[in-house]
Amino acid sequence: MKKISITLGLIALLSVAQAQEKKVSTIQERLTALKEMNDSKSLQSTLKKLEHSKEESDRVLAYWYYYGQKNEEKVETVRKSVVKDFPNGQLAIQDKVKEISALESIAERDARFQALIKQHPKVSMGFEMYNMANAYAAEGNVAKMIQYADLYADMSSDRNGNRLNKASILSSCARILSRKNPKAALPFLEDGLAYHRSDLAKPEVGDTEEIRKERRRRSEQGYYITLSSYADALGRADRAPEGLQLIAAVRQELMRKAPMEQTNLEIIEGAYLNALLDNKKYAEALPYLEEDYVKGNKGVVTVDLLQKGYSDSKGSLEGYQAYKEALDQNRIANDQAEMMKKLVSKEAPDFKLKDVDGNTVRLADLRGKVVVLDFWATWCGPCKASFPAMQKAVDKYKNDKDVRFLFLHTWERGTGDATANAKKFVTDNKYSFEVLMDLREPSTHESEVAQAYKVDGIPTKVIIDPQGRIRFETSGFSGDEDTAVRELSAMIEFARKG
Repeated sequence: MKKISITLGLIALLSVAQAQEKKVSTIQERLTALKEMNDSKSLQSTLKKLEHSKEESDRVLAYWYYYGQKNEEKVETVRKSVVKDFPNGQLAIQDKVKEISALESIAERDARFQALIKQHPKVSMGFEMYNMANAYAAEGNVAKMIQYADLYADMSSDRNGNRLNKASILSSCARILSRKNPKAALPFLEDGLAYHRSDLAKPEVGDTEEIRKERRRRSEQGYYITLSSYADALGRADRAPEGLQLIAAVRQELMRKAPMEQTNLEIIEGAYLNALLDNKKYAEALPYLEEDYVKGNKGVVTVDLLQKGYSDSKGSLEGYQAYKEALDQNRIANDQAEMMKKLVSKEAPDFKLKDVDGNTVRLADLRGKVVVLDFWATWCGPCKASFPAMQKAVDKYKNDKDVRFLFLHTWERGTGDATANAKKFVTDNKYSFEVLMDLREPSTHESEVAQAYKVDGIPTKVIIDPQGRIRFETSGFSGDEDTAVRELSAMIEFARKG
């Protein structure tokens, strides 16, 4: 049973719908029409008119078109012209919002945002207000959390143009608040539960059956996420028995439903495990701890908890070592099974790239070795978060002449020297990575190697066997360094065998 750790972004998605500015739909329609223009001359003529228009909305449309095409040069040119000609307009304020959001001091951010809102009361700052509400929730500052949640609700709307529900927003923030002040978080979570119950009770009218089902699915997940957070807050507020009683009852009810929504069940199962641990019912928690341990879900499972569960269940630690060794064997088998689900066999496209020092590296010259490609960029947060784990993997194989790691910097952004920036980042962080530059082609604005390998998100890792065939492709980063190194090592060893 995997302990569910819902990210802030997912909570926002489920609990407050997808907040958007009220004019997005019109901009999106115009943007779609631009993208669907097949005549190149007509498209270029239209874009030229938009770029030189006296209307800010036209110029912003051109900006977003070039942004979608990853034409960084045009994006920057249009942005500068729009900010210069419309100093109080959308892009100019967007720049100010980014600048404020980068400030480390929450008090300074608050003062600057308040001044900006006073100067431009009708301009939406959207999701940054939600981020501020959560930042104050993390500090336990309820009054400021409410202030910014209100601003977020007032500035934003859902995909249909409806105002967002404040109870839903505040209950989402209360999950963060509960870590600092669980007693203060409980009323907001209770209001959130009431909102979700009311939303689920609404008659399903209009739209297609598929849209109604999707809406229902999102509403149910929002309810179960809030319920899980509420039980967790009860545990933190010294009311752990109440939390366990609530989650146990909901879990029973959910398991009687047919068919079960798997995501909802996982949310409640994770809350149930947490509640068992909050109540020190380690023997009852043991089966779920075992499952998490075998599957490598280390968010809640520690050797200490396994020992407590085993000891409470058996009455002593006699036989524990053999029990743990058996679990470890099951874990290895599970890792192997999961790895085999990702197994592929296809020719790896050849490439020739320069590293950050100007040396040329060609994939074909590395035949006979296992090659690990890691597609990344300096602007990519998950890429950088994965690098401590990747350094561990590089260190593990640093004396193995038959394994080569290549870190391909791709999809560069901005107007600076991408090669210098990539080298500086790696050097400053003391990573011993061999970095190659998959720079954008001026004519296509694409990073050709990433395109050849059909990379659609970074970080992406590709493991190539000694015969030059791709055996594994993975994307993203789970956040667990040891698990990442273990999984990558297993793929390398499998690929080594050809």
